[in-house]
Amino acid sequence: MTLISLPTLHEELRAEAEAAGAPLARRHITAGARLQQLAIWLPAGGVLPEHGNPGEARLHVVHGQVRFIESDADRTHTLTAGDLYPVPDALHRVEADAESLLLLSFVPGA
Repeated sequence: MTLISLPTLHEELRAEAEAAGAPLARRHITAGARLQQLAIWLPAGGVLPEHGNPGEARLHVVHGQVRFIESDADRTHTLTAGDLYPVPDALHRVEADAESLLLLSFVPGA
């Protein structure tokens, strides 16, 4: 496995999104036999649209602040840099209150 600098990854994803005019940027950074990791960059005001749980998952806010919104339960959790949140098995979306870098670790189908 190669060392990954999260601050460098943050800058790379921001630059990719800006160059493409995209509302967010993502990159698979680990694809092991079971554990998967996905880095997600969102600008302030950016949204990761509603989606389901990919399997057993944890969301780590590396930088910034987001709102994790559970659609069915009508619950909102404010997460800030350093928070590690267990992703519930429910439809949800993520809205960025500030530019944010998220690291989603998950085991598909678990």
